[in-house]
Amino acid sequence: MVMKKVFVILPDKHPYSLCAKSFAQGFEHLGYYVGYEFSSQIDNNLLFNFSPDILICFDFSELNEGLLFDIKNKKNDTIFIFNFLTSLNLHLDKKSIENLKNFDANKIIFTVDKSNIKILPEAMYISNSINYKKYKSSYSGYSKGITLLSNPDNINVLKVITDLISEFGQISIYADEIDYVNSLDNELWNDIDDISIKELYKKSYCFDIIDEKSRAKVLSSSFITVVPITQTLNGIDFRILEACASSSFVICEESPEIIRLFDSGKEIETYKNTFELIDKIKFYLKNPSIARKIADNSRSTAVNNHNVFDTVRKISDIIDDKFGK
Repeated sequence: MVMKKVFVILPDKHPYSLCAKSFAQGFEHLGYYVGYEFSSQIDNNLLFNFSPDILICFDFSELNEGLLFDIKNKKNDTIFIFNFLTSLNLHLDKKSIENLKNFDANKIIFTVDKSNIKILPEAMYISNSINYKKYKSSYSGYSKGITLLSNPDNINVLKVITDLISEFGQISIYADEIDYVNSLDNELWNDIDDISIKELYKKSYCFDIIDEKSRAKVLSSSFITVVPITQTLNGIDFRILEACASSSFVICEESPEIIRLFDSGKEIETYKNTFELIDKIKFYLKNPSIARKIADNSRSTAVNNHNVFDTVRKISDIIDDKFGK
């Protein structure tokens, strides 16, 4: 039996690159010969020489640039796997969506966000998952109180941050990119006049965490990790799984898929608005043993129900059923 070759094109932006990398690790664990590279660093000739049996793509700019067409022309039996990690916008993503629909090749489309199926009816929903082995971090006590793991690049996230700062003072903000955190010139700040909040915002920013080990260390030492809904509207944000896999106590913004896949109050905690978020944080600050129990359960849930090894096995079975390889 010839070993099948899989190449994964990693998005340049975190945490999506970490999510994509976990898929590469999952295929490798399953016995595939795997290669991967960041989108911006791909050497096209090396990719052509790799001659993948399966190519997995998360960043659809490559399709616009014609790279995938070239691969198909050089090896027409290549199977292309597309996985949407965020919610699509029918207008903003129109060009990529049309290019994908017109891409005549052996292809399977997945999405971790159910709302995308309305735009791409042929897409199959597959829940986000994580390589929990990369996030194993032994609990050694808390060094941080309230941690927020998100990019404050929309008004929803900024409101969560400013409301938490107003109530609790300085918190710990870890982001995947530095742009919005260090700049108070962003238009999202136009309606916030309180200078003290802006100063605490700057003091709250810790540093970027862009690899699994660093993220696991930060999350496991945080008493409460808050994850607002950002770009995954009807699915599980990868940051939530990172926090769960790191045995952190997670409070995330409620969504239908979170409620379906987690036992709220036992495996995770949710909130509908910042008033409820603040009330729940106050409760758990007074009841740390309950928070710790939920954190332990969240780790078990990530390992047993949301691990990338099971997800990749399902994807491999779908490939076999559809293409016989």
